[in-house]
Amino acid sequence: MPNPTDEKFYRSTLRTRMKSWRRTLSAADHATYSRRMCDILEDHFHPPPSPFAFYAPITKEPDISPLMHEWYAAGVGVCLPRVEEPCAPLSFYLWDPNIRPTLDEAGIVAPPANPDKLVTPKILFIPCLGLDKNGYRLGYGGGYYDRTLPNMPGVQTIGVLFSGQLLDDIRPQAHDVRLDGWITEKGLVL
Repeated sequence: MPNPTDEKFYRSTLRTRMKSWRRTLSAADHATYSRRMCDILEDHFHPPPSPFAFYAPITKEPDISPLMHEWYAAGVGVCLPRVEEPCAPLSFYLWDPNIRPTLDEAGIVAPPANPDKLVTPKILFIPCLGLDKNGYRLGYGGGYYDRTLPNMPGVQTIGVLFSGQLLDDIRPQAHDVRLDGWITEKGLVL
C-alpha cells in the first residue's frame, strides 16, 4: 500500500514541475497555442451544446476565452464555475460579457451568484496543471473539480492544457475523477 506522505510529496513535486514548465512558456507561444486550441475546439464542436462551461484562466493557463466570446455571440449558453464556499463543489453560472464579474471565494473571476443564472453545463472545459495518459488531472490541490464531478453524471469533461503538461502517471487517488478527454495545441483527444 502506498505511503500517503510519499504520495503527497510526489504530487507536490509534479505541481512544482508543471508550474515551472508553464512559467517558461513565452508569451508568443502561449498566445499561439491558446488560439490553436480555440480553432480545434471550434471545428469539433459545431454547433456547440448549450450551456458550455469555460474557466477564467489564471497563472498562464491556456486562454480559450476568445472561443467563449465567439460562442456567446452565436447564442450559446456559456457558464463559468464559481467557488461559493471552501471545500464545497463548484457552482456554474451563466456568463454575460455585459455584466460585471466578481471574485469568488478563491479569488477567481466569476459571474455573480445569481440563482436565476445557476445552470448545469453539458460539457466542461477544465484547466489542468498536468494530466496523465489515462485522463487523470493534476490540479492545484484544492479538490474543487473532484468534489464537483461526481455530482454531475453524464456531463462531458475535457481537460485543457499544453502538450508539455502531459504526464505518464499522476498516481491517481481514490477521490480523483477521470476526465473524458483533453485538448492541447496538438489536438483533441476524446
